[in-house]
Amino acid sequence: MTGARIRLYVAAAAFLGWLVWLSLAVFDKGRVTPVSRAQLTEANVLVVADVSGADGKPASRVKVAQRIGANGPAMGAEIDVANLPQAGVPGQGFPGPGTYLLPLVTRDNATYSIAGLPRSPGYEAVTNPTQPSIYPWTESLQTQLRSLGYGW
Repeated sequence: MTGARIRLYVAAAAFLGWLVWLSLAVFDKGRVTPVSRAQLTEANVLVVADVSGADGKPASRVKVAQRIGANGPAMGAEIDVANLPQAGVPGQGFPGPGTYLLPLVTRDNATYSIAGLPRSPGYEAVTNPTQPSIYPWTESLQTQLRSLGYGW
């Protein structure tokens, strides 16, 4: 066997391995909703809340199940989130009642709304998104938050 043939086999094996890895990454991506780091940057309050809803839309009044960080409403408090009825899980809409991570922006320490996106090169800030993103409180989301340095 010549050296060229060995290099061909090694390159083909590496290419096939790369394709397998990519397909597994796509398969995992379909099950995990990635949290927007830009949205977390814009938010000044992170809460885990019990969200109810009907007709495919979440209700604006939620009960805080957990607070992530030092600031924000107390556990068990009921708060109104102004733009929550327009919110949904990225790529899915609103899947139904449950426990969700809400990245919030507070104005005047009394009004809450789902955070938009900060200004970045080539894009203006989105302070009032038309369909803000909320995230189901799952084990994979908790792992993502821990890897970003958030604790609770």
